[in-house]
Amino acid sequence: MTTSWRDGLAFCAMIHHFRPDLIDFDKLNKADVYYNNALAFTTAEKYLGIPALLDADDMAAYEVPDRLSILTYLSQYYQAFASQSAHNRLKRPSSSATEKTQISKPSGPPPKDDKSLDIMGQYKPEIFC
Repeated sequence: MTTSWRDGLAFCAMIHHFRPDLIDFDKLNKADVYYNNALAFTTAEKYLGIPALLDADDMAAYEVPDRLSILTYLSQYYQAFASQSAHNRLKRPSSSATEKTQISKPSGPPPKDDKSLDIMGQYKPEIFC
């Protein structure tokens, strides 16, 4: 699992997905492990407030990065983007831009079919089967 994150493209892709203005993903090179990670880590720290818990040197030096370090760092992305998403959901359009939908109130309960009621006026259990 952690080797998927080693080249830095996945970190850059996450940033690009939520903030395409920060990283030009199409210009990244999979072979440039150090640059991709350094770009992702510095961008996340500078613009998203995610502390750089990983080091681009380590990602480039080791074939298999530390699993717990990757997961801890990913949790920081989750927290940053989840709070950003929640903030965006709380923004409501102005009342002039929204169109209120009128829902008509039913005139009463639906009519009961005498065949589906027992002698006490309750629904028979077999109608639910």
